[in-house]
Amino acid sequence: MTAVLTAEETASLCAAGALAPSGGNVQPWRVTVTGNVMRVDLDPHRSDSSFLDVGGYASLIAIGCFAENVGIAAQSLGLAHRMSVRGGTVEFTFSDREPATMHELYEYLPKRVTARRMVDGGRPGKAEAERLAAVVPEVDARLRLTAVSDPVRRESLGRVLGDADVIRMRNRAMFSDMVREICWTEREALARQDGIDLRTLELPPGTEKLLGTMRRLPWLRVLAPPGRVSATARSLVAACACVCCLSASSELDRETMVATGMALQRLWLSATGMGLSVHPWTVSTLELRRLERFAGAGFTARERQAVTRIGERLRDTFGLPPTDTPVFVMRVSEAVPPQVRSLRLPWESFTTLAATAGEEGS
Repeated sequence: MTAVLTAEETASLCAAGALAPSGGNVQPWRVTVTGNVMRVDLDPHRSDSSFLDVGGYASLIAIGCFAENVGIAAQSLGLAHRMSVRGGTVEFTFSDREPATMHELYEYLPKRVTARRMVDGGRPGKAEAERLAAVVPEVDARLRLTAVSDPVRRESLGRVLGDADVIRMRNRAMFSDMVREICWTEREALARQDGIDLRTLELPPGTEKLLGTMRRLPWLRVLAPPGRVSATARSLVAACACVCCLSASSELDRETMVATGMALQRLWLSATGMGLSVHPWTVSTLELRRLERFAGAGFTARERQAVTRIGERLRDTFGLPPTDTPVFVMRVSEAVPPQVRSLRLPWESFTTLAATAGEEGS
């Protein structure tokens, strides 16, 4: 049996998928629906276009997040399916319609919280961190989540993440990408429906002012004291209860990056259900990807040395074995309802219907 997707089902699945996070909210996914098959892959016009998204690695994580949402929505709609991943493409094949069984995470798709502000550092506790860690190998046994709550180690991580931010700020390409991905006004956010609404960053007034000044006078980015640039990371990490690292024990090929995204999204939605928020801090790990996988192309010699030290300190502080590679670092804390959410593009803008919707066959 096959279950040719109706227009309504396609809309529901794609709209659910689009609630997924992506680096810079670039929304790099492209969906093609042919009868009972939905393919999700990278839109070449919206992925691998920034310095940090080297090789499309960050975009592939977003594809995994999108796919996880689609799978959750499909179960909740009663759409029996199987999923396969080949390279950077995820394929859903729908086989039948069954009584809908609401997935335990479905209600959290639109509620997923990214909290970037300073919060009380009381949560998550050890038991909650272990619950989140247990979610990851359910997706892929090669992945694991390591949590650091010890204040001394968190202070060290704050410095590491702050140093990565300094490199990003001083590197011309990374700084230009950052300025371009931010929607600086509400009007721009409404017009674009992608990028990061400045208000969602919830930056301290001093940091927002500094960023705006450097946007107008980009040459100031190399003159700003490193301590001032890294202060946000250090203070936010010091105040939270837990910093986590999602790592992989296998080669970071395209399939592994998609699996990482699926695990990340399942973890993130589980955290939402626990009343927790996730604050991604991926600059350090993406800089490390460029260094270790792409020989540091685009970095100066000094930047290569600095990123090498960042990688060593990340592995040491999280206690990762030599076989593991840090892929995604995040701050986990008490969930605070966001004042503003970054917008999403309508599902029709990234979806191609290659067959007549509503037809059914066998």
